[in-house]
Amino acid sequence: MAKKTCIVCGKELGMLSSKTAISDGVVCSDCLKRAGINHFSNGSAYNGTTINELLSRRMVIVNSFSPTKKVGTYISIDENHESFKIGKDIFSYDNLLSFELLEDGESITKGGLGRAVAGGLLFGGVGAIVGGVTGGKKTKGVCTSMKIRVTLQNAHTDTAYINFIMTETKKGSILYQAAQTNSQSCISALENIAAKVSAAAAYAQGEATQSLSAADEILKFKQLMDAGVITKEEFEAKKQQLLGI
Repeated sequence: MAKKTCIVCGKELGMLSSKTAISDGVVCSDCLKRAGINHFSNGSAYNGTTINELLSRRMVIVNSFSPTKKVGTYISIDENHESFKIGKDIFSYDNLLSFELLEDGESITKGGLGRAVAGGLLFGGVGAIVGGVTGGKKTKGVCTSMKIRVTLQNAHTDTAYINFIMTETKKGSILYQAAQTNSQSCISALENIAAKVSAAAAYAQGEATQSLSAADEILKFKQLMDAGVITKEEFEAKKQQLLGI
């Protein structure tokens, strides 16, 4: 069987070589990892041209990534360049859509763009979640899975997971308490990212609305000038005022 060639770097790839299929070829894992991509679930949406564009954009994020905040080995955040790392995957702030803490498949708390953390009370710098979604169910004495599911947008993967517990762990144990603390800190960090993205989007929307309002007002004064109600000088003065010149 003929060897396949990486559409990005041109390296020949054998049957056992690690690679990801895209719509018109394959990309080797080395090229993806250099671009901060470990999980690539949207390969079929890319072709040779768009995958090169994606990797070029991501290299900027990867090369500038310098964490200013970490929660253990679970998540690293670069507040200066507005990016974060989960596992080996790096994302920009605006890739974050929502997140949810799951314990044994049950939703404990969730949050994301445009909404506060739900299912528990979050407070403080790294925060603490008090309560949660229990629904009146009996609390089991052990936990076999605790993780945060992070849902992403406009990224190379739709979902990333931050795992805290993956084996049977007693709820009264130090390991369980440490997992709770770390999960709370990660939720707080993700909520801070979401809040910053939401604030930036609201500001941009406000700027767009203000710009549109100014344009409407200028048009009204232009009509007044054309009708002879105000002079050209008065119109120009009003236009400069509205444009903040």
